[in-house]
Amino acid sequence: MQVPADLRRAILTGVIITVGSVLASFVPVYIWLQLDPVIDVTSIYISCIVLPAIIAPSCSYFILRAQMKAERLAHENHRLANVDELTDLPNRRAFFTAASALQAQAGGGFVYCAIADIDNFKLVNDEFGHEAGDAVLKSVGRVLSAWAPPGGLVARLGGEEFAIAGVFADEAEARASFAAAVRAVGETDCVHGGVRLSVTVSLGFSAGTAGETVSALLSRADHALYRAKHSGKNRAQSFADDPRRRGPQPMRA
Repeated sequence: MQVPADLRRAILTGVIITVGSVLASFVPVYIWLQLDPVIDVTSIYISCIVLPAIIAPSCSYFILRAQMKAERLAHENHRLANVDELTDLPNRRAFFTAASALQAQAGGGFVYCAIADIDNFKLVNDEFGHEAGDAVLKSVGRVLSAWAPPGGLVARLGGEEFAIAGVFADEAEARASFAAAVRAVGETDCVHGGVRLSVTVSLGFSAGTAGETVSALLSRADHALYRAKHSGKNRAQSFADDPRRRGPQPMRA
């Protein structure tokens, strides 16, 4: 059984405290005995080992509890700051951080970002209630996570919007992959309260260019999403398909 990292650190801290306590008592007594050998040597040695061995674990217990609690709180704070509570996907903040790292590390391909928006989501909430809406969000999040491109990421931007980032060989590969994601959502029903809910997403995507920000890339994807919504929904639309809004030509990362 693998011991959690925080528990290993806590145990190590306890051992260090105990050994340090023994040494802190043993060394002065040893020096004292060299100066005054009349004292019962065995008794002194036993006392300077036994007493700290009894005292140190008691002190260590409180220190270890505080340390483990602090580490759990730090882990929970990190989770709350970077994970969407409803879907368990990375949130907007985490997406921007991870997508920026993907831009910096990707090699031999093009970095693409996409925004997927659930079609007619307000109607789901109005007709079936917000709990059904939450169930749909979770379902779409699971489908997109299962589909996510290798080495890519899926996050919830907020509301009914999801962000996707991945590295693709070219526009054709990205288009086929994002279209597959749209189909996967449309083919997966969400069952809530005995009711089978069928939803679709519209998706806009764009290729990144060297040195640009994730925000700029998502802005182009959002323009493509707008066109997907107004072209019938339930489809993936590339920013490059609109000559009026054609951005800089994509460059390999």
